[in-house]
Amino acid sequence: MMRTFRMSTALGLLGLLGMLIACSPTSEKGDDASFTAAVAFYPIAEIVRRVGGDAVDVIELTPPGSEPHDLEFTAKKADELRLVDVVFYLGRGFQPGIQEVVDVLGDDVVKVDLLAAVDLLPVTGQLDGTSGEVDGEVLDGDIDPHVWVDPVNMATLATAVAQVLGDSFPQQRSVFEAAAAAYSVEMDRLGDDFAAGLARCESRTIVTSHRAFEYLARRYDLTQIPIAGVSPEAEPDPKSMEAIAVAARAGGVATIFFEEQVPAALAETIAREIGADTAALNPVETIAQERLDAGDSYEVIQRHNLAALVAALRCT
Repeated sequence: MMRTFRMSTALGLLGLLGMLIACSPTSEKGDDASFTAAVAFYPIAEIVRRVGGDAVDVIELTPPGSEPHDLEFTAKKADELRLVDVVFYLGRGFQPGIQEVVDVLGDDVVKVDLLAAVDLLPVTGQLDGTSGEVDGEVLDGDIDPHVWVDPVNMATLATAVAQVLGDSFPQQRSVFEAAAAAYSVEMDRLGDDFAAGLARCESRTIVTSHRAFEYLARRYDLTQIPIAGVSPEAEPDPKSMEAIAVAARAGGVATIFFEEQVPAALAETIAREIGADTAALNPVETIAQERLDAGDSYEVIQRHNLAALVAALRCT
């Protein structure tokens, strides 16, 4: 499902993470009381569950399998936010419904925009010669929100979450820090495997229908080319198709990457026109409940992505 996402007014960051932590109120709950964290969508939920463990009750505001950008924030969810201890989310209009509620929450709720914890990238340009609607969830300031697609950023976010939870619930600080360190080791190992797997490849260009992989591409010295006019409703026009073909040949591209949600017929049509194969890359924005029950996680999906990249880029 392709999406263009641009806020007309600047919502802005709620301050640097250090400032948020410094002014965060300490929970009044006792040692044996639960601590409640609301989280915006799956990648953040995984981090908070791993870092918080049994000490933190997690409310995931985007249901499993649902698109975070399409979230309709209900009055019930708004009431839940007013009762939690901390909210972890991505700002700059990533999920405007959540942002609107967060902006009016009282000082008794700690509000943490995790975009403040990582270095942000601008949105990459549309492929020259293509036309039509471009997906990419463009945030205020032409910022790319897909920070979580880079495993190194996931480790950074885990550290930030542990610091916020520790300041808000000091009885469990050492537990949070140890859990964040363990999760960071896993993410660092995953990142090392990406670096090793993508070190020697015939091509270093990925052509994607979803402009979600710039953080991953920058980290591992790849070039992402997002294409336009590719959606379940409309195929690219002939001019766009030719531009895609030219870019693919110039970059030694033999595979066009699509999201799983895009119908296979469209992917096959484009691949046939430019003489390429197709493969799926998952931006790990959401995981369906049945896949979670089967053991899928951020790392599991990213290792599938790595295998797809190694095969498509002909890495050795």
